[in-house]
Amino acid sequence: MKLLLDLGNSRCKFAVVEKGKVEKYDTQNYGPFGKLYSVKSLSDKYTDANGIIIGSVLSEEMNSQIKETLLNDGVKSVYFLDPVENSFGVSLAYANPSALGVDRVAALIAANEKYSGNTCIVDCGTAVTLDVLDAKGVHQGGVILPGVASMRKALLANTKIEIDDATEVEFNVLSGTSENAIHTGCVSAVVGGIEYVINKMASDYDGFDQVVLTGGDAERIKSYLSLAVLTDDTLVLDGLNVVSQKID
Repeated sequence: MKLLLDLGNSRCKFAVVEKGKVEKYDTQNYGPFGKLYSVKSLSDKYTDANGIIIGSVLSEEMNSQIKETLLNDGVKSVYFLDPVENSFGVSLAYANPSALGVDRVAALIAANEKYSGNTCIVDCGTAVTLDVLDAKGVHQGGVILPGVASMRKALLANTKIEIDDATEVEFNVLSGTSENAIHTGCVSAVVGGIEYVINKMASDYDGFDQVVLTGGDAERIKSYLSLAVLTDDTLVLDGLNVVSQKID
């Protein structure tokens, strides 16, 4: 058995793999005890895992602490995806692969295995990233936008508007409250940005065979898009599964 960990800034997505096949996908918030404790708790829960494969956007210091803790706890093998060392069949557009987020790399690796033709990958999270992968596994580059929550946070930080995070909001372009107006504006800006970039990419790049949305906001964003898209919630973990099979 292997354990796959997708370590984001606010939560950990994980998958349990038996003989190359994913048996379980799940998500765990880091909680009050922090990232290291959360990862250790998963390792303690799945003690039968003979290897842990990790894609992490956390700091190098935190990654080092995680690796040391897991190895000291008896985990046989801990592998961190590092695009500088290996991008597993994908040719990356960045001259400095370390500047390309590990989550983006894992998504590209998965898309290269799961889809044929030209693919646009849209990862909707804290940031929204759009990447183009051609039919030969060559990454053509991409764009980064602020996500809905990031845009809202930045707007509130630079205005005198005070909004309780617990306030329920709705999408309404004729909003009668600041809460709804900000929510609608941020969603509209992100959706509009995604549609503009995808249309521009398609125009410059000769179209896509599929546009694939992933990430925590994927379903919400999809509901507002006028474009035909697929959603693939497990794309990053599936990329880590490809890695797990190729490092055996």
